[in-house]
Amino acid sequence: MSVVSSVIPRITTAAKKFSGKPLGVMSKAIAVATCASVLYDSHINGRERAYSLDEVESADRFYNQYKQFMTSERESATICKLKKIWYNMQQDFPFYHITSRSKGYFAGAGNTLLKNLPLIGLSAVALKFKNAGKIAGVLLGINALQSVLYDVMGIGAKKTERRY
Repeated sequence: MSVVSSVIPRITTAAKKFSGKPLGVMSKAIAVATCASVLYDSHINGRERAYSLDEVESADRFYNQYKQFMTSERESATICKLKKIWYNMQQDFPFYHITSRSKGYFAGAGNTLLKNLPLIGLSAVALKFKNAGKIAGVLLGINALQSVLYDVMGIGAKKTERRY
């Protein structure tokens, strides 16, 4: 009984504390959700870009290495064996994959973060300031509503024409 009697006053004081500030609390919640969404999108886009760039660069590199391996100015068994060893060593070397994937990840994630920079700025304002934070929270809410209506539900999106 003592646990319940000690928890209930804390809940009521917290409710009284936030009861006059629903817009401030909602703006901070929307700002946190926006930051989480932008970070998740940037991670996913970076990961996808990393794998696609790695595939493209690997295909180009393998083609160039194979072309170099197949062409030889001299007919020498030793040179052919050395070229085959060098070709196989280049195929198994992980440095190329690491560099191309990291380059692709930072390009994809950075592009998404730069594209969503206004949302990150509004989220920072909503989390830091009181009065301006409420305005930023309202703007973030309008953006979220527009995104849900347009992107998820398709309301207001251009209809595609069917051509037969």
